[in-house]
Amino acid sequence: MKKIYLVITAFLFVLGTALAQDNKSSVTVSGDSDDNTISVSQEQDDNETNVSDISVVDDSDRNDVDVDQDGENQLSTVNIEFGGNNEVDVDQDDKDNSSDVLIVDGNYNNVDVDQESDDNTSIVNITDVSDYNEVDVLQDGSGGHFSIVDIFAGGQGNEVDVEQQGKEQESNVFITFDSWDNDVDVYQEGEQNASFVSIDDASDDNDVDVNQSGEDNFSDVGVVIFSKDNDVDVTQDGDDNFSTVGVSLGSDGNNVDVTQDGDDLDSDVVIDDFSSENDIDVNQDGDNHESGVYIIGDSSYNDVEVSQYGNYSGSNVGVYDGSDSNSIEVIQK
Repeated sequence: MKKIYLVITAFLFVLGTALAQDNKSSVTVSGDSDDNTISVSQEQDDNETNVSDISVVDDSDRNDVDVDQDGENQLSTVNIEFGGNNEVDVDQDDKDNSSDVLIVDGNYNNVDVDQESDDNTSIVNITDVSDYNEVDVLQDGSGGHFSIVDIFAGGQGNEVDVEQQGKEQESNVFITFDSWDNDVDVYQEGEQNASFVSIDDASDDNDVDVNQSGEDNFSDVGVVIFSKDNDVDVTQDGDDNFSTVGVSLGSDGNNVDVTQDGDDLDSDVVIDDFSSENDIDVNQDGDNHESGVYIIGDSSYNDVEVSQYGNYSGSNVGVYDGSDSNSIEVIQK
């Protein structure tokens, strides 16, 4: 067992009034190296670039990684491969920053990404049978943020929280290729935000919650290709919001709840291609709503309930192409 205490601190400044300097830091912990502490601090002014690259690989466990970048155009990359119980904290303060975290065949790792200001990008990939990892992404400021969380290739028991503050933001969550029992929460506050969640390729028993507060927001959830027993909740609070949910290609036993509160709301739910025994609930509260539910292509034994409270709302339900024994209830008050 190797026990090394490693602290790396880099404070790099502009040298001279006319000379700009870019900072680069690279740290690698490998070969069954455990219980290390890695701290990278980079500070810049104006438009200089800070780059931090940290790799924890080859069965290196219980390491503590802290990246603190202050300034614009920052880039942080953290790779964890074949390691467990590592703690990663990335803090980027200012705009146009990018954080990339990759976990490959790693278990019980904790990742915390905090980005302030606007126009920041966060990418988190959890792959190759990586289990029970916890990821928190916070993007705060005026908006324009972009987030991707991708759990694929047999990842299970992972917990992901994405929070975005501001307007014109986008969150993407992908759970694919036999990834199961994952818990994903997306919270967006502001206007003109978009959330995309995709569960596919035999990914089962996942729990996804999307909460959007504000106006002109869009949520899209897809459960496809033999993905079963997933629980999806979408909540939109505000006016002019739009939600779409698709369950298709042999995806059975899923539970989808859509709740919308405000005026001028739209909800579309499509169940098709041999997808059966799904439970769909749509609740709209306010005026001028539209709800569409369509069951297509030998999709049977689905339970659909649409509730609309307010004035001038419309509900359309269609059952087509050999879809049998479905239960549909529409309530308008």
